[in-house]
Amino acid sequence: MNYLRCKCGAAEYFESGMPPQPCQGCSECGTTYAYAPDGHKPLIPHDPKPQFDRNTGEPDGGICKRCFRRIKRVQSEAA
Repeated sequence: MNYLRCKCGAAEYFESGMPPQPCQGCSECGTTYAYAPDGHKPLIPHDPKPQFDRNTGEPDGGICKRCFRRIKRVQSEAA
């Protein structure tokens, strides 16, 4: 297991196999998670893939193609 942090130290990530994607990181300093202080890069926006409710067929947010997180959840965490 690896322990990563953002540049300002406010966000942490525990890696146990799948490394963090370039769209995951700290919203405060705008950097990705890194092993060492010189490895931080600027965050890139999530790349959404639309999803639909199976019962109604209505749009139900989406999933990021890189980090596989629900876009609704990511937006609510940033607020």
